[in-house]
Amino acid sequence: MTSSNKTNLIVNLIISYLITFAVFNLGGFAASDIVLGVLFVAVFAILNRLRGVGESAEKPEYERGQRIVAHVISALWTVLYWIYASDRLGGGMENRLFVIVYTVFTIAGIYLFLFFALRFVIWKIGSVYMTGTPDSPAVDTSEGAVRGSFITKRFFIRAGIIFVCLLPFFLMNYPGTMTIDSYEQLNQARGIYPYYDLHPWAHTMFIGVMYRIGYAVTGSELAGIAAFTIAQMILLAISVSYSIESLAEAGLGKTGRIALLLGYLLYPYNVAYAITMWKDVLFGAAVLVFTVTLYRVAYKHAWSVRDVSVFIISGIGTCILRHNGFYAFIATMIVFLIYMRRNIKLSLILTVALIAVTCIFNGPVKRAYNVEKVEFAHSLTIPLQQIARVVAYNGDISAEDMEMIERVNTTEYLRNEYTPGGSDPTMQWMIFGDSAYVESHKLQYLGLWMRLGIRNPRAYVEAYIDQTRGYYTTMQPEQTEFYGLLPNGDELYNAPVFFATRRIKINEIMFKLHNVLPVYSILYSPGACLQLMMLGAALILLAMKKGCRGYAFIAYLPMAALTLTVLIAAPLCADLRYAYGLMISFPELIAMTFLTYSFKTS
Repeated sequence: MTSSNKTNLIVNLIISYLITFAVFNLGGFAASDIVLGVLFVAVFAILNRLRGVGESAEKPEYERGQRIVAHVISALWTVLYWIYASDRLGGGMENRLFVIVYTVFTIAGIYLFLFFALRFVIWKIGSVYMTGTPDSPAVDTSEGAVRGSFITKRFFIRAGIIFVCLLPFFLMNYPGTMTIDSYEQLNQARGIYPYYDLHPWAHTMFIGVMYRIGYAVTGSELAGIAAFTIAQMILLAISVSYSIESLAEAGLGKTGRIALLLGYLLYPYNVAYAITMWKDVLFGAAVLVFTVTLYRVAYKHAWSVRDVSVFIISGIGTCILRHNGFYAFIATMIVFLIYMRRNIKLSLILTVALIAVTCIFNGPVKRAYNVEKVEFAHSLTIPLQQIARVVAYNGDISAEDMEMIERVNTTEYLRNEYTPGGSDPTMQWMIFGDSAYVESHKLQYLGLWMRLGIRNPRAYVEAYIDQTRGYYTTMQPEQTEFYGLLPNGDELYNAPVFFATRRIKINEIMFKLHNVLPVYSILYSPGACLQLMMLGAALILLAMKKGCRGYAFIAYLPMAALTLTVLIAAPLCADLRYAYGLMISFPELIAMTFLTYSFKTS
């Protein structure tokens, strides 16, 4: 054995031990667990193969770009995992030296494991999927080429399959699922409460239209709710089927289409959300179709009549079905217009038209219907949480700044009710205090927020992380889905058509799946999906180096913009519905990323 091989063997032994140590520390294993010994040997053997150690070992030929991408993604994921598992890295030790050693060994093990695994995966994807040549009929060589057909019959059949699969769950939980937010919107739609824009008024009006249709036909409140639920199920079935068929037009094969269909149906939160009266559901459907439409236009670099029609519908849905959707739309379209600069005229007209429609809707139309604006506190979730943390944890506050805080409301409430990861108590502190004074003295309170941050930087960082970590770390969501009509003052109850006695148990099993099935549950975590988006973006960059067109980046724009808006004003640290636009679109994002590798330019 050469000296180089001996050195590599020693390095592999060290790397294997660090990876095993990380698993031991994070997994809660006993130090003597035989599983760790088997893991150590297995990692050592795999590393020898991957790094070409030994007489017969075949080392994969990694390209420089693949190594760089693996290093960068591994570093990002390691930092985010550090945030996620910070309370476990020290191994529960009290001695400072042992805490440092445990932390360093664990972080090193995580990084090394990610690097070698990701480098191999990236190399494998490139070698398996980068198989086309410009002369191949399966590869696009011109900007206007379309590789498949949009088959209308197949689109409707697939939409029907999705609806039929949702139907049993709907009948079992008839007339659907409603939470406190749902009742608030329903009572506004029925004229019991005045219109209030905490939840998008457009969604409230849609609830009202469908409820009145169902109620007019049957005279039943439950049928009114069911009419909305059925309409939502139909819209979701159409949206998901349309997105899949559009990717079929871009070259996605039968296996990929089946995988996308199963990717929607096999996740209980999709099925549960389909019958839930929440704004996030139809918003997610709109974002999915909007994303796929931008992708279609980007790879053709041209608009069809269908693209224009679908863009208008899905774009308006994106802008008015969630407050942050409008800002995400603007950010997305700025980049999209730059991409379409050689054929910008129609794109610019459509963008300006949708912005104008949204502004008219949010301005004169809402004023005409006396829609009350949401309280100012709802736009200050992060700053309020940071100020509340400084107060609750007895941070460094000057007498003048404390007086300004108490001018809004008593600080005793903040000390008792501050909740890391949930801003509702803090917002209520301001809403039930003198919020009008804060709104009329914005600059003064902006100065207060900045001064407290300079004096208490650690508290501000920790408050921000606690409020947002569910959207960029791999933690499971603290809230996923609900089932049935939750307790309410309207005496509305579920009236299941079948499985009345087993409904609660079936719902409970579906609700718990993400806590008991590893790997499968990764796609329950918005943060995990975001991290995989980082990898997808890196794969597209590598594909571009191979001569592929980078239009798939366009598909990532809405998700990136929406994530940024959530990170600026997240009410809860890990609520799946706030990231539902990403969750419902994620399978299609994967497909669009891999399609990039088969669109090679000459």
